[in-house]
Amino acid sequence: MARRQEDPRVTDLRRYRRARELQQRQTRQRPNTERLLGGRPRAGLILIVVILLIAAAGILPMFF
Repeated sequence: MARRQEDPRVTDLRRYRRARELQQRQTRQRPNTERLLGGRPRAGLILIVVILLIAAAGILPMFF
């Protein structure tokens, strides 16, 4: 027998259900990777420099 052409108006929902389930699994498996200082890799360095500048501004006037 010859295979019938698939009607584009007919939708196979199994494919969409599988895709939706796979997407839900992928979103659940993501660990919470939110960092303390956000996504900026240099934020920690900048924070340390600012703290050192504030500490120096408070300590240095005692010596002069």
